[in-house]
Amino acid sequence: MVTKRDVGHGVTAAVAALGAMAATAAAGVLLLDAGRFGGFGRVTAAMVAVAVGGSAEFGAVPAGGTPVAVSGSVDVMPLGVALAGAVALGWLLLRHRDGLLVRGAAAAVAFPAGAMAVAMAARGEVIPPGAAAAGGISGVCGLPAIGPLGRGRSVDALSVGVSVPVWPVLAGAVVGVLAVVGVCRLVVRFQIAAHRALWTVGGLVAACLLVAWALGGPAVAGGVLLLLPHIVFGVLSLGLGVPWTVSSEGALACVLDGVAPPSPGGPLTWVAAALLLVLGALTVRGGRPLHRAAWLGAVVGVVLGGLALLSRVSVRLGIGAFGFSVPVLDAGVAANPLAALALGGAGAAAAGLLAGGLLRLASVSWPAWRDRAR
Repeated sequence: MVTKRDVGHGVTAAVAALGAMAATAAAGVLLLDAGRFGGFGRVTAAMVAVAVGGSAEFGAVPAGGTPVAVSGSVDVMPLGVALAGAVALGWLLLRHRDGLLVRGAAAAVAFPAGAMAVAMAARGEVIPPGAAAAGGISGVCGLPAIGPLGRGRSVDALSVGVSVPVWPVLAGAVVGVLAVVGVCRLVVRFQIAAHRALWTVGGLVAACLLVAWALGGPAVAGGVLLLLPHIVFGVLSLGLGVPWTVSSEGALACVLDGVAPPSPGGPLTWVAAALLLVLGALTVRGGRPLHRAAWLGAVVGVVLGGLALLSRVSVRLGIGAFGFSVPVLDAGVAANPLAALALGGAGAAAAGLLAGGLLRLASVSWPAWRDRAR
């Protein structure tokens, strides 16, 4: 039954999710001191819009009427911001178990509308800080100085416009809300203690931020705040043997010459094994280890496969003049999503079975040892 109260709660959850994302992005921008590149509010809005699923596009036109323009895009999702929004949305949608679908439908309307407004607020011009672009891009990959970007031209002569396309943000917002509602539905269906898990994750995130601040200062803490899910995924995927690739094409492809993807395996294998064993022990405790290990493998596999898609980073750069456009650079870093799905699922299932066996062995051995001690 559709009630105004459930609709209001769904809209409130959407607003709270956007607020949590904005707060996380603002904290990261402050810690990184990134507001100086285009204004604190605009950079924060761009961070939120990109976290929903958009990409930051830019165009630079030299002053003086020269018909040469540089354009490009940067596609990287700050998963720390996205995770904050997903947790806030899911937390509020699960406050009451009845009427979940109604609240989810209301959030699926309100959240994309708010995300589109944030994407439009991210548009504007950025004037780079004054500095002589000594030589412009001359000497890069053996290229000569190019026209207005040649030797001695000041970076101030460039007017850089930044925007986040609205339609990808709309699509990403709808898909994101539906994914959170689907997870909430599973939580209700299988009576999962989600709130306990969220408190545990929150404590671990806080501990990671404190360690990052102590070791590297506020800038490192800001990077961890925005990219912690990327770091965790990188450790797990490389530890499980998921291959990564680095690709580059175009006239400036040589800037990545000698840059090799991270090698899977090594010490990270032990870190990934320990993490999966702990997760397996928490999951299979309480009975039916085979069933729970299978579910753990399925969930971890899907999550790692999805993170492989969301963790991709790509940069595109091109130069246009007299109506012609020339691609200059198309670079990307990505993990293999199918390998992440398969290896993550198999590794998590095996860890769940091993943890279940160790727990059963401990439960049998401890009473026997205690009886002998008597």
